[in-house]
Amino acid sequence: MDARSRVVATPLRRLIFTLVLFGLTCRLAEESGRCATYRTRNFVVQAESAAAARKIAEHAETCRSAIAIAWLEKELPPWKTPCPVRVKLTQGDAGGATSFGFGAKGVNDQEMTLEGRLDRILASALPHEITHTIFAEHLGKPMPRWADEGASLLSEDLLELKRHDKIVQDLLTRRGDYTLSKLFQVEEYPRDLMGFYGQGYSVSRFLVEIGGRPRFLAFIRDGMNKNWDESTRVHYGFSGVKELDRGWRAWHDVVVADPNHSKLQTSPLVVRFSPRRGDRIDDSQSDQDRSADEESTRVAARSDD
Repeated sequence: MDARSRVVATPLRRLIFTLVLFGLTCRLAEESGRCATYRTRNFVVQAESAAAARKIAEHAETCRSAIAIAWLEKELPPWKTPCPVRVKLTQGDAGGATSFGFGAKGVNDQEMTLEGRLDRILASALPHEITHTIFAEHLGKPMPRWADEGASLLSEDLLELKRHDKIVQDLLTRRGDYTLSKLFQVEEYPRDLMGFYGQGYSVSRFLVEIGGRPRFLAFIRDGMNKNWDESTRVHYGFSGVKELDRGWRAWHDVVVADPNHSKLQTSPLVVRFSPRRGDRIDDSQSDQDRSADEESTRVAARSDD
């Protein structure tokens, strides 16, 4: 029997309504010739303009290659069926959703929806969603929610990483966090979604910093298939999840106390969009966005060993 898993990326604001409305809007737009489609080897992007569809489709391929190499140390083979991507351009923050159908041999089908300002989609939402597809393909089944969302955030730009640093600090200050023993067992999104994302991001970042991306995925696979205490001992040398919890909290205290730690240690995976000559992304990009964008570095392929 096939299973269907829905993966939702931040923010959730108006997302379900957008999915329904955009489907109707784009069908009407296609009939009038106002909705464009651009196809690459692994993606079919549907957007309100041909330029936006092309930029997103080409950047999706760049992200797919770089993110797979960073996490798996190799590129993925081409998908048999391109992933459909529906894009709704707005003047707001970027968000998205990706859903998968899983069968006995892994992913059967997948589809993605993106919403927001084009520059933020390219810098943040699209790399996040592509990371979900890499994890789904690699594991062949749904990844634990905290790890799927938390590790996918590591593909976003520094603007989003800094925002989630603040979210997790607030979470710990108000003691709204889970123990890791409980976090690792959460199967559905909790009510405090942003706090959950923040903690998942912080724990994922901690594990990647101390062991690298490929080891993180091996830890997740063994934790899902065996048990988390054993996986913690094998991959990170802690006696179990309780000791890992103490290690994460001690690490977080260092991150908060040292403002330079993020710059020196985080090594976020940022796949920068490289516009063609004459391309214009979005004249409304804020000074804050530009500053964070300038601070980021392009990663074509990296290993965290």
